[in-house]
Amino acid sequence: MAIEEEQQAVPIFLPEYISASNLSRALKQHVGPFLQDMEEMGFENVTSDTIFTGETAALIAMEYGFEPTVDTGSQRDLRPRPPPEDPSVLPSRPPVVTIMGHVDHGKTTLLDWLRKSSVAAQEHGGITQHIGAFVVKMSSGKSITFLDTPGHAAFLSMRQRGANVTDIVVLVVAADDSVKPQTLEALKHATSAKVPIIVAITKVDKEDARIEQVKADLSRHGVEIEDYGGDVQVVCVSGKTGQGMEDLEENIVTLSEILDVRAEDDGMAEGWVLESSIKPQGKAATILVKRGTLRPGDLIVAGKTWAKIRVLRNEAGLELDSAPPGTPVEILGWRELPTAGEQVIQSPDEAKAKTAVEYRMEMAEREQSSIQLAEQEQRQREKAAADAAAEGESGPTTAGESTEPGVLTQNFIVKADVVGSVEAVCGTILELGSHEVRPKILRSSAGQITESDIDHAATSNSIIVNFNCTIPPHIKQRAEEAKVKILDHKVIYHVVDDVKAALSDILPMNVSFRVHGEAEVLQVFPINLKKRVFRNIAGCRVRNGSIKKSSRVKVLRRGEVIYDGKIDTLKHVKKDVQEMGKGTECGIGLEGFEDFQPEDQIQTYEEIKERRYL
Repeated sequence: MAIEEEQQAVPIFLPEYISASNLSRALKQHVGPFLQDMEEMGFENVTSDTIFTGETAALIAMEYGFEPTVDTGSQRDLRPRPPPEDPSVLPSRPPVVTIMGHVDHGKTTLLDWLRKSSVAAQEHGGITQHIGAFVVKMSSGKSITFLDTPGHAAFLSMRQRGANVTDIVVLVVAADDSVKPQTLEALKHATSAKVPIIVAITKVDKEDARIEQVKADLSRHGVEIEDYGGDVQVVCVSGKTGQGMEDLEENIVTLSEILDVRAEDDGMAEGWVLESSIKPQGKAATILVKRGTLRPGDLIVAGKTWAKIRVLRNEAGLELDSAPPGTPVEILGWRELPTAGEQVIQSPDEAKAKTAVEYRMEMAEREQSSIQLAEQEQRQREKAAADAAAEGESGPTTAGESTEPGVLTQNFIVKADVVGSVEAVCGTILELGSHEVRPKILRSSAGQITESDIDHAATSNSIIVNFNCTIPPHIKQRAEEAKVKILDHKVIYHVVDDVKAALSDILPMNVSFRVHGEAEVLQVFPINLKKRVFRNIAGCRVRNGSIKKSSRVKVLRRGEVIYDGKIDTLKHVKKDVQEMGKGTECGIGLEGFEDFQPEDQIQTYEEIKERRYL
């Protein structure tokens, strides 16, 4: 019988995520023995609330003789199309070029020059808004799409994404400054994403330009440049005078022809979110279209939000009726702000878009709840361990609740102009701190500071970091009234400095003691104060330094402190004095202490408190 049963495995349908208690019910097992079986199978700390993924649950079900099918739910989600079988037959698209390099190395000047030429070609007025990407039309009629990634170390995460959507990286190195840490960082991203590089040596019009030095530095860091027999092109340019700019554009076109970048301009569109922010017209996101063509009225999904495209705009603020591959466009019509770096996929209809977003939300919630559960279990275990250990010293002061005993936390609320900056600023803040003080970000979002942010900061004792946003006057006033500190900056390095200072403020002070004088008790005199009230006074000789009446004082007996307090009387013979020097003899009476013995040491000291900095 048993053999027959084994051969006929019972089919079972499992969801993507399932709790241990539900799984035991589905497998017709009692929870208690089932959890014991789990432990035997090697699962640690399993409770009835532990959530398994469908794959894990399927393996467990097989152990019990079931034949599982896991609901992947993927039918509800939107997926990109499979890559084309033969890309060479597809129409070509403009190459996407990301400009990377160290801050202050002239990226912006270079971009402005390119942008001017693109604006001049389109014959519009100046750029009305900066959407982080723009298209330059060459005199030959070819187009190039430029992405502008910020140059700070903090925008690392964005830059990694930038390298994903990029065909060519232009690495900007200043001729007067050569290779810097951020230059190497950009290099690392480009090489890890296997993106070809063109080096642009900027500021060549400056007197202290050292072009050969830059080339030598680059080759030392593994860039195989043409002059040294490699295949990386180097162009000397100046964003101010425009020198070498046409060569740079030519090089980009030549390299893109070699790369032969192509994409379908039909079918369901795909792309990437470069940036998103709240504009007066509504929630806006800059999208780089990679495949297909976007048009107003299309439905798109990005991460856990979707949009019916209300308006497509190019970098000059002009409304477009279509956005083919390689085009950066600003899209209005989002339900929620998408996160920078999310993939954008076109949906055939609204129902599908909503279902996909619901599915993604569900997945995120389940993942979140399983993480929270794991964290809760971990906390309970740590608490039990901590309770078992001796009670340590009391936790931190009012600056904020502590995550670990002895660690002080300072709460922050982060607001920035765009989502990418929010992430970058949060990342930068969280990197600061030490084993004694740590930053904790309670809220972060794109957009201006709101009244609720001020109220939240006031109740949670938080500092608001405002990056690249204007602060309305009534908000400033409200913050002053609520005594909420706002750090308002446009440069990430200034944010770092201010956050460090704020964390330094809650660092406990360095307390040190400086001994000013030492006296030895030679004998003890009982002095009659009134009637039968006597008081012991120590007859002492000052061995070192001087004894001041105003100083704090310790009494040491055989190396142990038996009293710490203040001097009540200091006498020389019968006269009250304020200070006695080395080698003199004096009588010392202490506040609330009379238990002197000969050979006790009396030390006067001062407590020195020094501020510490991170």
